[in-house]
Amino acid sequence: MPLQPDPAEHPIVQVARDLQPLIAEYADETEANGRPPDHLIETFTDAGLFRLFIPAAAGGLEVPPLVTFHTVEALSEADPSSGWVVMLAAELSLVTGFIETEHLREMIGSDEPGGPRCRIAGSARPTNWGKRAEGGWIINGIATYASGIDHATQVVAAFRDEDQPADSYMSFLDPDQGTILRTWDTMGLRGTGSHDYESANVFAPDKRTMKIGSRPHARGPNWRIPDSGIASWLQNGGQALGAAQGAINEVVGQARYVASKSDSRSLSEREHFRVALGRAQARVGSARSYVREMGSIAWQSVLDGEPNLDAVAQWRLANVNAVHAATEAVELLFPAAGTNAIHRRWTLERRFRDLQVA
Repeated sequence: MPLQPDPAEHPIVQVARDLQPLIAEYADETEANGRPPDHLIETFTDAGLFRLFIPAAAGGLEVPPLVTFHTVEALSEADPSSGWVVMLAAELSLVTGFIETEHLREMIGSDEPGGPRCRIAGSARPTNWGKRAEGGWIINGIATYASGIDHATQVVAAFRDEDQPADSYMSFLDPDQGTILRTWDTMGLRGTGSHDYESANVFAPDKRTMKIGSRPHARGPNWRIPDSGIASWLQNGGQALGAAQGAINEVVGQARYVASKSDSRSLSEREHFRVALGRAQARVGSARSYVREMGSIAWQSVLDGEPNLDAVAQWRLANVNAVHAATEAVELLFPAAGTNAIHRRWTLERRFRDLQVA
């Protein structure tokens, strides 16, 4: 078995790490305005962060799932909402592999100077209904929790066939074909702009529509994983672990300086804090290792053309475990940090809220 390159050392992961100071600088603005600022979105676009799972034949990066995992993790370490927006765009970008390359290139502007500048939002949940029409479908309904919808260049609308409800489809719409319903007002991940998107008698052409369960047009390994959702859902684990790692980093950085009126010792001198910190670090580190181990085994089997179904199942389990472990880690840190944790001058309280929503 050939040795796989370390996905954490991929150039796009380093790009994400290099952007961490800028992302953190605008995290308060992202939270307050309910979306990342336009210039930050443009920076992400320029860097290729919205093309992680776009097929290479259409000008995308088409990186392996573990590379996207670490990219999203790095972004979320700086700001969980910014990481979430990129994560959702990556997950939905996998659907582009089911569109014929010629039509995909036209849709996302692959032949434009500098290549595609697509930013995909929407929802993979079939909450819409579609009626067959000449050359396509007429779609009605609401796509829920469409993270990043304000800056989208294409919107995924998933729908059921009115005449054959067992059949589901996804179509790519132009954002101005529908209406953004500003429904996102939550305790956490407030900066993701995960509003709803309403389609009212919207026409979706066949060339931009795929049937769920059909064969992909893209031939890369991202579209050969037996569990078609794992490449996308894996990124939730990266987002959660990044959010938790950012909390750990912040607490460690402050621990030697922070005391309280009732205890002159710094946090780092208090045993209960050190125990909580150690447990949090262990949860995050072990969860990350589990994702990497099972992901490497499963991915190699896909590359070899003989997918290991047990490893793929363990990979999915590792992702679920990562989300829970990250949440538990921050729940350990929050009370251990004392009253410091409740103040917005720390991002710990925001990360606590973000992970409850994630």
